[in-house]
Parts: sequence; C-alpha cells; structure tokens
Amino acid sequence: MICLTGDIHHLSLRINEHSYLPEGDSETAVAERYLHLIEEFGLKATFYVTGRALDEEWPQLRPLADSPLVEIGGHTYSGLPRSAWSALRSRLTGRPTVSHASSPGPYHRQLRDAARMVEAVARRTGRQLVSWRSHGLVRDRHTESILVRCGIRFISDELSWDKLLPESTPAGLISHPINVIMDHDHLYHAHRTPEYVERQKARWGYAQDPTRESYPIEAWAELVRTQVQAIEERGGLATVLMHPLCMFIADRFRAARRLLEFFAGRRCVWASETAQFLPEGAHGA
Repeated sequence: MICLTGDIHHLSLRINEHSYLPEGDSETAVAERYLHLIEEFGLKATFYVTGRALDEEWPQLRPLADSPLVEIGGHTYSGLPRSAWSALRSRLTGRPTVSHASSPGPYHRQLRDAARMVEAVARRTGRQLVSWRSHGLVRDRHTESILVRCGIRFISDELSWDKLLPESTPAGLISHPINVIMDHDHLYHAHRTPEYVERQKARWGYAQDPTRESYPIEAWAELVRTQVQAIEERGGLATVLMHPLCMFIADRFRAARRLLEFFAGRRCVWASETAQFLPEGAHGA
C-alpha cells in the first residue's frame, strides 16, 4: 500500500530549485506535466500545495485540483520565506542557502496562515482541506493544535523509516510519517552538489531524519523501490515523497516514470484515507 505525495510551491517564493527551471517555466507548470504521468499509471496522489500557488498560479494548478486522482493538501499559505539576511548571504557568497526559514513563526502568525490556506482551498476547489504537510517540515509545539482548530485531520511531517503505519497524535491528528527516503534532501540535483551536501551535513536541520546521505537519482530511486517493497512485505503503508520539481530537474522525470510504473497495480491511497490503517484500538481525529 502506498500513499504517494508531492509538495508544490508558488514561484514567487523563489526556492533554490526555481532558478534551475528553463526560462518561462514554473513549478506549477512542471506539476501539471507530472500529473500526466500520474494519470497514465492510474495512481492516486496527494499534492501539498501552498495557498499562494493556488491564488497566483491557478491556471496551472486547476488541472490537478480537478483531477479525480488528486487530493489537494495544505503546505502553508505563504511558505516560510528565507530571511533577508539569508538571501543576502547567498548573493554575497555565491552559495545557496536553505530555501525556507527555520521557524514557523509565533502562534497567531501560524493561525492566520493556516486559516488562509484552508480558505484558499475552499474558494478554489469547493472542498474542505483536511490534509497537511508543513513547508520544510518546519513546525513547533503550537502547530498541531492550530491545525486541529482549522479543521485539519491528517498530517505528514514526521520522518521515520521504522514506523509502518499511521498513528494518532496527542493533539488529535492522524500522522502518516514519511517512512521512505524522501527526495529533496537526499538527492543530488540543482544546487545540491556533493560539495553543498557535505557543507549541509554539518548543520543538518532534520533531527528525525534517518540519514544525511544523498544519492544520484537512479540510486535514490532504487532505495525507494527497496524500502517500499520491504514496507509492503511487513503489512505497512509506504508514504512516499516525490516533488514534481525535483523529479523534473534531476532527470526530466525519467526515474519518476520508472517508479510510478513500479507503483502501478499496487493499492494507492490519499493522505485523507490513511485513518483506515491505524492500528486496531487507536483513535484518530
């Protein structure tokens, strides 16, 4: 069983990978092309989308929102833009910095952002937003209670290769951890050269991450296949994170196509359907 996910950001957020797109291209346009692969193989997918992407680039995102195979999840409304100092340091040194801030901000800013995200999805799609992944997986002690207050029921922020099934959180959300090696921070692509990765290891931001290693996309894809198969054999639910943008920049979807073909024929669920895999006796939201 697979929960296939991807994250999509607005172009005005100016994350590092955006500068590696062909002139005139955008992350949302790439996601629209990725949708064709999803449809070709008949796979369900949950795309965690920033609210500004819905509002600023709706023509490119509407095909995803309208697809019967796609669930739209929340990825914050505005994202977590880098500080002015971080952007300046990147320009002065010529070295890219992390594409997002290290804090989600104070309680009321988070609440306002989450409420705007929920409103944007309702306005654009006519549906209630129930699934969430924080931008950069950045969160704090307030995040889950804020999400519950805004009507969110499912979250996918945890990194764990040991957890096979979703679980209920103390705040009342249903968490389905990313239990397969994620792409962005473990994939050589765009600015993530071997030299950049070695520098990043010294200040790794993901305490829960099972590894700091990165791989060429073919080696990464083989790790994904191996882990998904192992989770299936143990009766678990494999939550896979494949950013359309990373898959495009790394090799123009070639590895993604092979992985999606591998996933085809397996049971695939949206994030909002993961409650059915809670261990017996667990209580979700």
